[in-house]
Amino acid sequence: MAVTVAYIPRRAAQFATTLCLALLACSCLVPPKAAARHGGASAKAEQGPRAFVHTPAELVKRAVLGYNLGNSLDAPPGETAWGNPMVTPELMEAVAEAGFGLVRIPVTWTHHMGPAPKYVIQRRWLKRVAEVVGYARAAGLYAVINVHHDGADGSTGTQWLTLKDAAGNTTESNNTSVKQRFVTVWAQIAKHFRSFGEELLFESMNEIHDGYGAADPRHMTFINELNQAFVEVVRSSGGNNAKRCLVVPGYNTNIDHSIAGFELPSDPTVGRLMLSIHYYDPYLFTLMGEKHTWGRASPGRDDWGQEDFVVAQFDKLKAHYVDQGVPVLLGEYGATHQDGFEDYQRYYLEYVTKAAVDRGILPVLWDNGGRGSGADQFGLVDRNTGNVLYPEIMDALRRAATSSYSLGQIALPKPSE
Repeated sequence: MAVTVAYIPRRAAQFATTLCLALLACSCLVPPKAAARHGGASAKAEQGPRAFVHTPAELVKRAVLGYNLGNSLDAPPGETAWGNPMVTPELMEAVAEAGFGLVRIPVTWTHHMGPAPKYVIQRRWLKRVAEVVGYARAAGLYAVINVHHDGADGSTGTQWLTLKDAAGNTTESNNTSVKQRFVTVWAQIAKHFRSFGEELLFESMNEIHDGYGAADPRHMTFINELNQAFVEVVRSSGGNNAKRCLVVPGYNTNIDHSIAGFELPSDPTVGRLMLSIHYYDPYLFTLMGEKHTWGRASPGRDDWGQEDFVVAQFDKLKAHYVDQGVPVLLGEYGATHQDGFEDYQRYYLEYVTKAAVDRGILPVLWDNGGRGSGADQFGLVDRNTGNVLYPEIMDALRRAATSSYSLGQIALPKPSE
C-alpha cells in the first residue's frame, strides 16, 4: 500500500494523510487492523499511544480475531533460537493484512534478568520487546505481552514461576519466594511500558500448572493470589497502567479448572479485567497429530472433544463470564498441520473460531512458525515472507470471525485421499 501512495501527487498524498488521520481520530469508524491497509500515512499516525476509549468487551469486538507470535520472544535462549527469524515490522503488517486485529506476544524473561533479589531485566531486552510491540501498534494491531516460559511448563533452567519447590513440595516458603520474584519482574515490565496506550494489554502469566490431572486446591488458590499481586503492582506503577486492560488466567488456563477455582482479582479500576483461557481439545488431534481427523463426519476420530464438547465448553464460558461482564480471551487454540488432512484442520479451526465468536469470546490462534507436518506444526503466516501458508484456512478463520451463519452450516471436511 505504501508503494501506491508514493505514485500519487504530493497534494493528493497530503489530502490522503489528512483523511486517514481524521478517520483514526474517530476510532469507531476504523477498526485497528485497518491502519495497516491505509499506507504509510496512517501507519505513522499509529506510532503514538492510543487513548483509552474502549472497554475490554469493546476491544474484543474491535479486534475480531487474534494471532500468537509464538516461539519468538518466548524462546528462552533468544528470539531466533527456536528457528524463527527476527520479528520485523513487515511481519506485523502481514498479520494485520491477513485479517487479525490483535497479536499476543509471548515473552520469556528468565535469561534476560540478573540475580536475586532485584532480578534486574536487561534494558536491551525491554527495548526489544517494546520495539516489537511498536511494530504491532504501527500495523494497527492490539498487542498482549506476558510472562511465558518462566512459568511451570518443564523448561529446565528457565522456569521459576512454579507451584512446588525443587523437592516437589507445595510450601509457603516457595509461594513467598515465587510471588516476590513475580512482583519484582512485573514492576519492571509495568514501569517500562506505562506510557503505551490502549493498544497494549498485559497478561499476568501463561499455563501455570502441576500436571494435567486434578488440580490441587492450594495451587488454584495460589494462582488467584498471583493474579491479585499482578493487578496491584501494575495499577500502582503509574502512567497509563491505571487504565490498562489486564488479562488473568485460571489454573492452567483450563476452562473447567477456572470455573471451579478462579477468582476475579479485586481491581481499583473497575471493568478493566479479562479472563484468559486456552483450548486444545482433543489434544491427540490438535497438538500431537496422532489422530488425523476430527468431527462428526470423520472416521477414526477421538471419542470426545467433538462438536458438542466445543459448544458445551464455550457455553460455560459465556454463562459464567461473558454474560457476567467478564470478557474472555481464548488466548491459545489451534490444530497442527497434517499433510493430506488440511480440510479437517480447516473444519476444526472454523468450528472452534465460530463457536467462540458467537459467544463473545476473542479467539487468538496459536502460530509457532512450524511449517512441517505432524506434532506442533502450527505455522499459518510465513515468518520470512509474510505470506499466508494455507489460504483456505485463513479464509475460514476470517469467515468464522466476521460472517453470520450457524455452526451447522460449516462445510464438513472432504475425505482425505
